[in-house]
Amino acid sequence: MVLYPANLNLQGRHCVVIGGGKVAARKVGDLLECGARVRVIAPGLDEAFRGLEGFQHEARGYGAGDLAGAFLAIAATDDETVNSAVTREAAELGVLLNVVDQPERCAFQVPSRVRRGDLLITVSTGGALPALSRHIRERLEQEFPAEWGPVLEMLKSARAGVISRVGDEEQKRQCLAGLAGLDLVGAMRRGGEAAVKSEIDKCISRF
Repeated sequence: MVLYPANLNLQGRHCVVIGGGKVAARKVGDLLECGARVRVIAPGLDEAFRGLEGFQHEARGYGAGDLAGAFLAIAATDDETVNSAVTREAAELGVLLNVVDQPERCAFQVPSRVRRGDLLITVSTGGALPALSRHIRERLEQEFPAEWGPVLEMLKSARAGVISRVGDEEQKRQCLAGLAGLDLVGAMRRGGEAAVKSEIDKCISRF
């Protein structure tokens, strides 16, 4: 299986999660973080759902037609009959579907990931060995610490300034490449945002 990599914009999209266990709660949390409109269909909800807000819960089992209008669906149940029915409906309606722990039924897989603000790094083994994905993710978490979040916000602002002020396309390219090569995480640790801004300003001033 060769997977096509893509990052989905779920802001305001209707997403359905079938199941109310711990795994379903984690999936719902991820969807809510991305701004999705989430409907959960499950007779009951695990305590892991406590603290999650902004989703709709229908306290019942899955029924035909529950994926109507959905952009994306996740089946997080251990009921083979339900998973099969959800898979068929998703195929009929053209809904992107992930069936937890059953990659052969998935239209997409959810990779291990490291998120630092707008920085998103994903790792996948195509379902061959999820434990390896987690191991690589843990290494990436060390390599890309929390400081990357605010640093990237400052770089985003700097990029907008460069694009608006630097007219020559080659100079613009060189300036942005220079910004990308700065050790801004180190600067953040040494002197906070003021040090990061100083490094950015010095780089841009050369152009």
